[in-house]
Amino acid sequence: MNSVSIRENIKNAFEVVRKTYESVDKLLAELDRQSVECGFVPVIPQFLRQKSDREYQGWFIQSFIKLYQRDSAPPCQSGNGLKNDPIYAVEISFKEEPRMTLCKYVYSTLEHWDKPPSVSEHWFFYWPLYDGNNFTNHESENGVFKRVPNDEKNSEKYGKIQEVISKKIDLLSITSTNIKDRVFDELHRL
Repeated sequence: MNSVSIRENIKNAFEVVRKTYESVDKLLAELDRQSVECGFVPVIPQFLRQKSDREYQGWFIQSFIKLYQRDSAPPCQSGNGLKNDPIYAVEISFKEEPRMTLCKYVYSTLEHWDKPPSVSEHWFFYWPLYDGNNFTNHESENGVFKRVPNDEKNSEKYGKIQEVISKKIDLLSITSTNIKDRVFDELHRL
């Protein structure tokens, strides 16, 4: 391959990433807009992400996590800015095939949390979904999975989590016209 072809390939590859990020930005904005109509509110305005200056894999984002809670849930009495209810999440992932994972993080209470999660606390929600060494996976019906921490130490590490219920869907099947049905109605069912 000559240097002109290599330059063109690199330029095109970065253009694809830029366009993909632009689409993700539009999708996240539409999720937030429709979340309110569907009885959810964003926990924080931003999405969670893993970034790293030390590892090149952390130079670009492959997993975006957006957190929600039910609008009707009671606020925590501790004044930490959270509702005393499960935290729901939508993960947009490009680690393998483009996919969306819908999640429900269940805790006995959120009163002990000091504040809502920050954008850099991606790991706090990511690893309970993917850490097979410290969480046990149980498949239910209809592609719904339940993961529970293997011990109290892991539960404590992730905010006293009791379980994560999740369902994966094809990211490319999501449109602005089916977000209510495919995302928020599914979150209500988890």
